[in-house]
Amino acid sequence: MKKIIVLTHLLLVGVLCSCDKPVPKDVKLELSDVSSPVSFHTEKQLEFINAEDPDALVDADSISYGRRSESFPKKVKVTWTETNDINQEANGYQFLINEKGKELVNYHLPNVKEIELTNFKLDSTYEYEVVSVHGSRDNYPFSSDKKEFAVSDVAPRNLYIEGVENCRDLGGWEIGEGRIYKQGLIYRTAQFNYGGGLNTYESAPTEAGLFELKENLKIRTEIDLRKTEASFDEDEVNGITSSPLGSDVKYVSCPMSYGGKNIFTVEKNKQSIKLFFETLGDRNNYPIAFHCLRGTDRTGALAYVLGALVGMNEKDLMLDYLFSDLANIGSPVRKSTISGPDFYVQGILESQGATLSEKTKNYLMNTVNVSKTLLNTIIDILTD
Repeated sequence: MKKIIVLTHLLLVGVLCSCDKPVPKDVKLELSDVSSPVSFHTEKQLEFINAEDPDALVDADSISYGRRSESFPKKVKVTWTETNDINQEANGYQFLINEKGKELVNYHLPNVKEIELTNFKLDSTYEYEVVSVHGSRDNYPFSSDKKEFAVSDVAPRNLYIEGVENCRDLGGWEIGEGRIYKQGLIYRTAQFNYGGGLNTYESAPTEAGLFELKENLKIRTEIDLRKTEASFDEDEVNGITSSPLGSDVKYVSCPMSYGGKNIFTVEKNKQSIKLFFETLGDRNNYPIAFHCLRGTDRTGALAYVLGALVGMNEKDLMLDYLFSDLANIGSPVRKSTISGPDFYVQGILESQGATLSEKTKNYLMNTVNVSKTLLNTIIDILTD
């Protein structure tokens, strides 16, 4: 089986030796085309996204949903060939790709001619080329022609973070009046370290996953919604007081309870929810990743309410919430777990306001005492 280098914007450093051997003068590199628009969603994910009622799919096959790892995005392979005047193998290659007009990403590869790509922004165009290295990579680079591909605009933007399931960008959704929920600012995930006590859910980024979170998603702040010993007499965080992603990532503990209740009306949760929104109101904290254990209940609730605040419609909000059922989260989540008479969806709908966003503002102001000024700041940060 041929070896394939799998990249999620991950810098792989191959050993590109500058061996004492002849260097070709004429090198021809041919890159494969990538058909546009590229969709990074699998067939099952697209079935879920396009369903009139995704909740019905879960009901029909509840044994599968929530119990398998099917939330990861699809990968797209690019290949290339090289011919040269002395028929010599290259020492290695550099694959260069950038979101058109933005920062270039340079992958150093050993001597292979394949790469798999994922985790790109929705509704964006990427430009790519490959460089062949013979002799010293600084002195003898040979470049292919540049090619490009466009990415589909179909949300959600689900992500591949090795070691962590249920990861996606909250942005990428159209929110009406020509506005969009910005990508690359706030992410929902499962936990970043194994917990303690009853928390036996296995989720922690590998070295490759850590690189993706820090170097490519550039996470600056981690918001942890798991319970602590001091807050709930239950340690879900395994005693940590700083981010597993490293000392340069700000760690904000917002411990919350969950399970069969409207988390927004639980008194012990209110201060944590307020801190969550205060953290989002500071532009210096972005990009932000937030999580509980599996990234479903507490994370799902805050993602839903935040999406409603910035202007997502009810159907898209429910789709993003239920998309967690494609991950291995132990058991499926259902519409009924958030939209019953005592839950936040109903509370939002019963609040005053001409739009869902206005209703959500009033709901947050009344339930957890978040100021209107702060909520407007968050909307300004997260929408375009």
